[in-house]
Amino acid sequence: MNKVRDTILEVVYAVLPITVVIVILQVAIIRIPFDVFLSFLIGLALVSVGLILFLLGVHAGLLPVGEMIGSSLPKTGKVWLVLLFSFILGFAVTVAEPDVWVLAGYVDMASGSAIPRAVLILTVALGLGLFVMISMIRLITDISINYFLVAGYILIFVIAFLPGVSDAMIPISFDAGGVTTGPMAVPFILAFGVGIASVLKSRSGSQDGFGLVALASIGPVIAVLILGMIYQIPEDIEMDTSTGSYTLLGTLFEVTIALSPLVIFFLFFQFYMLKLQTKQVMKLIGGILLTLFGMTLFLHGVHSGFQPAGTAMGQNLGELSYNWIVIPIGFILGFVATFAEPAVRVLNQEVEKVSSGYIPQKVMLYTISIGVSLSVALAMTRIIYGLDLIYFLLPGYIIALVMIYFSGKDFTSIAFDAGGVATGPMTVTFIVAIALGFSQVQPESNPLVEGFGMISLVALAPILSVLTLGILYGSKK
Repeated sequence: MNKVRDTILEVVYAVLPITVVIVILQVAIIRIPFDVFLSFLIGLALVSVGLILFLLGVHAGLLPVGEMIGSSLPKTGKVWLVLLFSFILGFAVTVAEPDVWVLAGYVDMASGSAIPRAVLILTVALGLGLFVMISMIRLITDISINYFLVAGYILIFVIAFLPGVSDAMIPISFDAGGVTTGPMAVPFILAFGVGIASVLKSRSGSQDGFGLVALASIGPVIAVLILGMIYQIPEDIEMDTSTGSYTLLGTLFEVTIALSPLVIFFLFFQFYMLKLQTKQVMKLIGGILLTLFGMTLFLHGVHSGFQPAGTAMGQNLGELSYNWIVIPIGFILGFVATFAEPAVRVLNQEVEKVSSGYIPQKVMLYTISIGVSLSVALAMTRIIYGLDLIYFLLPGYIIALVMIYFSGKDFTSIAFDAGGVATGPMTVTFIVAIALGFSQVQPESNPLVEGFGMISLVALAPILSVLTLGILYGSKK
């Protein structure tokens, strides 16, 4: 019961503060039609209940599976088998990641279906699967994560500057790297990695856990950039803001298909390796069913409520004579969403522990919250002035990659893992919709280019924050 209560409180803390701000904005400034705002409130309820069920299901049914499989594979003594199933696992959890589905849905909407949702999801899944495998190579060989991070980000920016890459795919690719660090992929990959590390017994606890997600999230960025080289995007696309033909049963069917690779993965290991007792299997199946229904409600709430309401709010803000107000509004929304995000608080506890109490949780909380709020404000500024995202990300990551050589190993791993903690449920699902709606009504603005990129800027803020504090701790030490 404590787990249920904690999960409910976690979701309430994540969505309530920003909801209060949005209600105030609706009354004072935005004033979208009542039926659209009502759809937002209904969507909010569906997203909240869905997220609660989803998180309970992941912890009850999927995390134990990940750790058991992770601890079973090394016992075979076959490295190629560990790497093969690492790839399959990474692919399967990404296809089942709700944040990936949300981003792919928004890209499909902004591109007028020129970039189909299924194509983007499969591309992101292939990229993550490949780099989960690379993460396992690092874990087995014990090579410093710094080498992998530097090589990975150099490759990303080399590809991004190639002439054949579509401009539209650059912000989408970096956003894809941010959303893969969601509530499904992160705990499952970590559980899998911890299971493998527990058998290898050659690392410290913090080095086992941290760094896996940081490397894995590089893969989707590279994969989507490559997609931008081979996938032709028409220049005359128009954003489609209709909610389409989404139904609850249709969403349930889609989610069932999305979770099926993960279920097949588990069944294979159950019959050939795990051989769990019937009672344990039934508990795991119960967790998977909770995940299924939770993800269905979550995505249906996004499609039917958040997407139309968020884009309508963005459009209304964009049509104001003083549309610059979206910049301070973005700052407030970013701060509130991050300050209340439970995953950020977990990160703060880890940093305080690694720094032996030198970096208090409160300092960390305000540092990340202000960093994210500035990132959201910067993303809104980009839309108004048509600024190129790459000229923000390139110096940001150059600074981060230089900083890793002055920060401790634990801080480096934590920092790059932390990139996804600030991209919580309200940032990915709602603030991005506001940005898309706002960019749609700006003169000479392409929602596919200017509307995306916020998640990547938000993900950069915790990286720089943790590395900065790590350097300060190192100098004190």
